[in-house]
Amino acid sequence: MAEVLTVAHISDTHLGYRSLSKEDPRTGVNQREVDVYHAFAHAMKAIQEASPDLVLITGDLFDKKVPSIWSLRRAFRVLRTVQESRGGKPLILLGGNHDTPRTRESSAVFPLFEEIPGIKAVYGMPEQVQLPELNASVMCVPAASAARLADENLKPEPDERFRFNILAVHGVLQGLFTHEYTPFFLPMSRVLDERWDYIALGDYHDFRKVSRNAAYAGATEFTTTNIWSENREKGWVWVEIEKGKPPLIRHRTVTTRKVLSLPDVDASQCASAEEAIETVLAEAQQDEVTGALVRVRILNLPYTERARVHRAIVEKMADAFHVQVDFRAAPLTAPSASGQQTGTGIAQPIEERWRQFVEEHKEELPAEIGAEEVISRGLQALGAVGEVTSP
Repeated sequence: MAEVLTVAHISDTHLGYRSLSKEDPRTGVNQREVDVYHAFAHAMKAIQEASPDLVLITGDLFDKKVPSIWSLRRAFRVLRTVQESRGGKPLILLGGNHDTPRTRESSAVFPLFEEIPGIKAVYGMPEQVQLPELNASVMCVPAASAARLADENLKPEPDERFRFNILAVHGVLQGLFTHEYTPFFLPMSRVLDERWDYIALGDYHDFRKVSRNAAYAGATEFTTTNIWSENREKGWVWVEIEKGKPPLIRHRTVTTRKVLSLPDVDASQCASAEEAIETVLAEAQQDEVTGALVRVRILNLPYTERARVHRAIVEKMADAFHVQVDFRAAPLTAPSASGQQTGTGIAQPIEERWRQFVEEHKEELPAEIGAEEVISRGLQALGAVGEVTSP
């Protein structure tokens, strides 16, 4: 029996994600869907070459409960190839909040993947997956049942009959992150426990080691409704577990489409709208924007100039894959007792309210339209009509 258990932990690949209505010229498929697939394939190829004892996919393999046929077929092919190369060694697939049906009457795609040797899918109730060939047990808590940890005061327990015990959970831990759109948080006391040899976490899109034995693998591409707030390195996690020692946790990066958020430009510090435009373009020259997703934020530009400035910036940065220009006022401040301006009383920008509205209603969108595309078009429209944060 091996003294060290090796694990490849990958999560939140969001296959089928679509945005911005640009098509891949070769396939005719939404370009961002193709980007997301390539990042997933890159990661799985690296995992195949590393040949770990166990592979864990901790939720949101797909971006939607009913993925596109294009992404579904490719996901199946990739996982089948990986499993054939690994000789059918265990691969556990958890259901996430994006790809798990809400009702039992709805069909799920997960059973399809269990036709591939070595794959076990867990997408309903919590389930212990016993792997006697590895002398290991994996306690799986998919998104559909993660709330039970809090609602029913449950706490998963390691199985002492096995040498290695792993906990796999899809959910956001309470107190660790500012995650505005998460309907609930998992109590840390129900998840973090030193008795587990490794705790594999999913749902948060940035890699983060949250304790000596627990980590979020992060996503493999940029697929949230606010990609600008995400860390720039995406990938998967390699884990080596030796009993009695903290696990070795290493983040392995994958290639993604470049995401670039340029420094804010305060138009009130510029002599004219033209100077504001030139300032933005000068910042863009400091980075390679060709093929990138780019965001520009311009503060305090008069409403009457916004449509013209927006058009000029987009035209000048035509080599970028997409340019998002956000116009906003400086944060509102309130006078303190001494008469000084303080940071209190900051109004929520209408851009953020728009993001939140779309996020709350994204399940109502047609399958072919992504939330990020709706957000982007709305922001462009707001900039064009000058309807931004009111001072």
